[in-house]
Order: sequence, then structure tokens, then C-alpha cells
Amino acid sequence: MSEDEKIERAVRRTVGVAALRRIRRIVDADNALETSKQRWARRLSIFLVLAVALVLAWIVIR
Repeated sequence: MSEDEKIERAVRRTVGVAALRRIRRIVDADNALETSKQRWARRLSIFLVLAVALVLAWIVIR
């Protein structure tokens, strides 16, 4: 194996590792976004259930 081939393999490996790390950061960011969306959906649904319960209680009491 010549010196150029060794350097080329090392460069490809370094570029590959960097690409995998970049993909991992993208996936982690996407997972964080999905988790955030789930939290907001849960909060919104709880708020809507409470609002409906209050409206129904107000109609029954009135």
C-alpha cells in the first residue's frame, strides 16, 4: 500500500466519521423537536378538556 492510499483511506475515514456525527446531530435535533411537539399537544389537550369541563359545569349550574 502506497503512502497516497494510506492518506486517502485516512481522509475517507475522517470524512465518514464527520458525516455520521453530523447525521447524529440532525437526528437528535429532530427527536428533540418531536418531544417538544408531544409536550405541547399534551398541554393543549389538557387545556381543552378543562375548558369543556368548565363549560359543561357552567351550563349545568346555570
